[in-house]
Amino acid sequence: GGSPEMYTFTDQNDLLSFDLPGDWTYENVPGDVYYTDIFTSPDGSAKIESLVYNDGTAFTGKDNGRFALYLLNTFYSNTGKEGDIRVSEDSIMPDGSEKLTWTSKGGGYSGVSFFELRGSDRMTFLMFTLYYSNDADQAVLEVLDNAINTYVVP
Repeated sequence: GGSPEMYTFTDQNDLLSFDLPGDWTYENVPGDVYYTDIFTSPDGSAKIESLVYNDGTAFTGKDNGRFALYLLNTFYSNTGKEGDIRVSEDSIMPDGSEKLTWTSKGGGYSGVSFFELRGSDRMTFLMFTLYYSNDADQAVLEVLDNAINTYVVP
């Protein structure tokens, strides 16, 4: 069996797009002030998630960094609370987004999250997270790398 065809996913509000294989499953999870697009690898060992949050109030100063950590601790930790996620690196990317490299102590998985504010009103918070089981195979990790490398604002 050849490898599945690649396609480009574009966010419903044109906030981001990236490439991934057609055999990853897709789910959109809507909320009141946020929505999440979730892609899962066929073997379940990795996920790519785009979370877009806007409650109508602007983020100021370092709010967005604190909010990113809150999301990591709440949604991506093994326990749903602080203490499980360990951030090993925090860096500013050339496009102005911030990158957190992290690992779950209890869950056996690791990830990277890129977050940034969009719009001149500073109200739209975007977090792009790719995480994977510590025993995920190389092909899956290559899909994650490719998603990061093809990530653009449409």
